Amino acid sequence: MSGSFSTVVDELDLTPFDQPLWRADLGELQASVRQGWQRYAEQAVLLARLAAQVPRDRREDAAWKSFVREIAVVRRCSDRTAAKEIALAVALVTEHPHCLALVRAGQLPDYSAKVLVEETASCAPAVRGLVDAELAERACRLSPARIREAVRRIELRHDADAAAARAAKAARARGVQLYADRDDQATLVLSGPALPLTRHYEDLTARARAARAAGDVRSLDALRFDLALPALADAASLEDRRRQRPVQVLLHLPVTTALGLDNEPGWLTGYGWVSAPQCRQWLPLAELRQVCVNGGQVVDVADRVVRSGPTPAGVRDAVLAMVSDPGPITEKTWRTELQHDPGPALRGFVDIRDVVCDGPTGARVPAARCDHDHDLRYPDGPTAAWNLKARAGRTHLLKHRGWTPLRTGTSTLWISPAGQLVEVDNFPGPAPELDPEAELPDPDELHALDALMLAEVPLAHEPPWCGPPPF
Repeated sequence: MSGSFSTVVDELDLTPFDQPLWRADLGELQASVRQGWQRYAEQAVLLARLAAQVPRDRREDAAWKSFVREIAVVRRCSDRTAAKEIALAVALVTEHPHCLALVRAGQLPDYSAKVLVEETASCAPAVRGLVDAELAERACRLSPARIREAVRRIELRHDADAAAARAAKAARARGVQLYADRDDQATLVLSGPALPLTRHYEDLTARARAARAAGDVRSLDALRFDLALPALADAASLEDRRRQRPVQVLLHLPVTTALGLDNEPGWLTGYGWVSAPQCRQWLPLAELRQVCVNGGQVVDVADRVVRSGPTPAGVRDAVLAMVSDPGPITEKTWRTELQHDPGPALRGFVDIRDVVCDGPTGARVPAARCDHDHDLRYPDGPTAAWNLKARAGRTHLLKHRGWTPLRTGTSTLWISPAGQLVEVDNFPGPAPELDPEAELPDPDELHALDALMLAEVPLAHEPPWCGPPPF
């Protein structure tokens, strides 16, 4: 927290939030919102009950189409919207009993329940049951974006083979689309495998920041665009040797996944959860660094970088060597720095530990693009890992406008100026433990099997799980 915020904090008038009438109106709004969630649960039950009474004829399905039209008339919406609402309601009632109970109780927002149901539409029935059992209560504290991430993690952990097959099909559909916008503008969309696109974006960002540091006045987005299209770039203003530095893309991966003992997914910074087969395919080209985790929380990051041989066997040997000789404990977790802004090592540790912003709205802003906020205001609180948290600019500003964060071991509790309590769940769950007696698979065979799962599926031989989702 820099001194530039002190005037804002001192002059901020929080009186309206303390007035009894204001708080009473806020409480009435909150009660009305919860009643809306409960009404949605009632409507979902009715829709599912109506759907169960409609005869289904797979040849023409005229009765079902008529039913969808009836619901569209009742809801004053299109047939497509009605069909989606019916599918969501039926899935919620028949396959997600825990979520339905929480919506009925006014604890889980209806839009969060819809996101959870929609994200599990392509999962196997067993995985949908696991998501409902494992995630329903946590979803009450998660934003929609984080619900999607949590669903994907559970899916990748329990059904890695099917997820890899879908990734292979999606890779076949990679492409580029151009869309016309207003005011003589256009949007170019590249869709394809996550790693090369993430690496390209991080490279553009690093070069744009270097240009800004060298005095270029263009915004980061404008610089990214000009660098992505060299023909439009001003070469004179972009010639900076710092842009030639290699760009890192961080992949958080459990040791057990790297060794092929389980299929716990990895986290690709700037993207999200990635299936275990895909992560293992990337490892022979990666630099390895050991991260010490306690109960799911990152507590230390090794200084040394291990460059394994560019083979599956080389990766296995390097990982086993790191496990048997983890190296010395570093000073990152307890060292105090005198200056306001953390140094590179401390900043990198905080980014790896925090992953994303912990703001009250659950915005999924990568830690590397956040401010490094002091919980206890500097200089009263030191520049140290325990007093620093990666927070997006808007979240950082909220803190200086009366919002108070309280960090726990698994979450951040935010207290609003009006006294509302918001819990942001930041706990990724405990990391899998490595069994020293476990029998390791042959690295070359595992690599070949993962590659086969991720191979592009020919159009004429699509597996049955590659069909379209129900909505």
